[in-house]
Amino acid sequence: MPLKILLLSFLFMLQAHAAQLFIGTAQTDGIYTSKLNDLTGQLTSFKCVATIKRPSFIAIDTHRKKLYSTNLNNFKESGEIIAFQIEPKGSLTELNRVPSQGMNPCHLQLSPNRMILFTANYGAPGRPLSTGQKSASLTSYRIQSNGHLTAPVSSHLHTGSGTHPSRQKEPHAHSVFPHPTDPYIYVADLGADAIFSYHYHPHTAKTTPLEKIAVAGNSRGPRHMKWSPNGKTLYLLNELSLTLSVFSYAGKGHLQQIDEIDALPPNTNRDQLTAAEIRMHPTEPILYVSIRDKADNGRDCITLFDTSNTQTKRIKTIPAQVAFPRNFNIDPTGKWLLIAGQRSQDIVIFSLNSDGIPKTLCHRYSFPGEPICIEFLDE
Repeated sequence: MPLKILLLSFLFMLQAHAAQLFIGTAQTDGIYTSKLNDLTGQLTSFKCVATIKRPSFIAIDTHRKKLYSTNLNNFKESGEIIAFQIEPKGSLTELNRVPSQGMNPCHLQLSPNRMILFTANYGAPGRPLSTGQKSASLTSYRIQSNGHLTAPVSSHLHTGSGTHPSRQKEPHAHSVFPHPTDPYIYVADLGADAIFSYHYHPHTAKTTPLEKIAVAGNSRGPRHMKWSPNGKTLYLLNELSLTLSVFSYAGKGHLQQIDEIDALPPNTNRDQLTAAEIRMHPTEPILYVSIRDKADNGRDCITLFDTSNTQTKRIKTIPAQVAFPRNFNIDPTGKWLLIAGQRSQDIVIFSLNSDGIPKTLCHRYSFPGEPICIEFLDE
């Protein structure tokens, strides 16, 4: 019997796969790594692999094993973007760093061909621009064959404001997302209540402004976006209004808003709640968004939407089981939901049913800092 148990355990270990993940942080000087067992949902211990100032968002080139991170640069008028080589055992080797051309770089994304990196600079409330500096802006870079970033190729300053008295006095570029196949990029601007669209050259990284698309309603606060797999629908999460705006892609970079859906059930107390992250399940038509409770009253939650039909529908809202879920992710197998608690300084892991619906809270791990970005090396 012991031999049979030993053999079964060995076969179980052979079938398991450890997915490498990297974690960006706030108020913590470092990028951390861990591995997720895709059979058990367990994480290995967290290890700091790069010491930089508040790497709040990271993007990974899974094919060339490169990682790109924002760096606030001590809140100077231009932040930095840092390129790293991901070594075989998960450590990071810095390749180079370049200016972000604006204050507070908060989001970055690779182009589909992995030859360009785009960065959104949030800017700073009430701070005038200095000569030659770009704030609340989009910046683009070419990625060289060795993974190094070139100097900034293009940088565009955003303009506009919204109706929210404290959050929309000036523009705040919050995220940037390229179309899955066409050479267009979209920047969600929380302060301007709009999406800014651009055409980009897929080889030179030069960007050209296309249009400013107003989001229907007042004080929406566009934050993050996600494309449908076929590139025909763009889902925009609004931080301030706690809604999901849905746009159809009309070709040649143009968007048309077709719907807006509440991210919370009716009669929910919304005071001090803000929306944060949006993700799509890797194989199922399920969209997830996170809601943060600024009052720390335990109302942090994850809402699920069904996108399988023409009309997107909210189907379920569950407690996040962490405080202030600024970010979360689904592992490449689609079996595990990892939620980062910024204020509770932990990461919880839910198992997912085959249809993408959360099943059970399986694990909770204390984190050495404030986790605010989870990205997987594997696709």
